[in-house]
Amino acid sequence: MDYKQNSQIFKALAHPLRLKMTVMLMDDECCVTDVTNALKISQSTSSQHLSILKNAGVVSPKKYGTKTCYVVDNVTARKIINILLEKEQ
Repeated sequence: MDYKQNSQIFKALAHPLRLKMTVMLMDDECCVTDVTNALKISQSTSSQHLSILKNAGVVSPKKYGTKTCYVVDNVTARKIINILLEKEQ
């Protein structure tokens, strides 16, 4: 087990807004504008939180011209989110 990497994932997911972003990005990749509009936050706030998620390895950016979209491609993060979502049902 990679304790350091896993602790970084937990730290990144510990903020309610980042947790909400991660759930949103589980099923579909979204650009910063999509995240900003969906969560009704400023673009700078959205970018800061996405940067934290990216640095923790939770999401990965994909460039489409001038647009950057993000997707959750970390297996561990996906498992954590799925456990939390199952608990809600």
